[in-house]
Amino acid sequence: MIVESYEDVIILSGALRSNFWETLHTAISLTLKRHPSGVIIDCSGLTSANEEGVATFRDVMEFIRHQEARVIVASVPESILEVLRSVPEVRSQLAIAGSVDEARRSLDLLQRPTSARRKAPPPTTSKLAILLTGADVDQAALVLAAQIAEARDAEMHLLYVVLVPRDLPLTAPMPRDEGLASAAIDKARLILERQGHSVPHIERGRDLGATIESFLKAIDASIIVLPVAISAQDIENYSKVFRTLVARLKQEVIFVKGPGSKSTV
Repeated sequence: MIVESYEDVIILSGALRSNFWETLHTAISLTLKRHPSGVIIDCSGLTSANEEGVATFRDVMEFIRHQEARVIVASVPESILEVLRSVPEVRSQLAIAGSVDEARRSLDLLQRPTSARRKAPPPTTSKLAILLTGADVDQAALVLAAQIAEARDAEMHLLYVVLVPRDLPLTAPMPRDEGLASAAIDKARLILERQGHSVPHIERGRDLGATIESFLKAIDASIIVLPVAISAQDIENYSKVFRTLVARLKQEVIFVKGPGSKSTV
């Protein structure tokens, strides 16, 4: 097998018939030094593989887990995927993107929340979080959240949760959901462009309620604004999550329902 690197991409080509982790480890480590935001392993050039060869990816997963590194495997040929599927612990936990571009978009979103660094606010500044859903009701929630933030001199944090199915690794690329997350945050920032600074966050989780709860704890927020979608079905879907949050959260919880919607509760 041949290992090449170009910018943030490591390219594998040839036959993967033995464990190439030592060579790949060196390439990943050097690439991460140049591109700490993450590394993409392009497998489009692989021609064949056996179980001993795909054990390389088991070592990749161990490296990711211990180093908390952002590494995404991309463009894996179907024939190689068939071999990966024969090693369940690899296939179920390895983050795989359909293409290098898809992997890069996913890495960009993972990096995005920490890229907008600014001077830390005074210790007394409170923090307000608002959940984004991507629906029209977000606008009403953002307007109210901005008013509350201004009145209380609170720092605003925009939160979009990407829910990852339990049969996929938490870092697995989710192109559709990541696209919705990016669009929702861009739309929110446009609405808030006259309201001052806001900090965007895209969090991944298995459960919406648990992810919101851990996020609020992580940023030490004192208020959470939750938009309630208009449709009865959406309200039904979110009702369990909202009940759980109200029962478990220590923070102040504010629900916002968009104008013109008919009450179903």
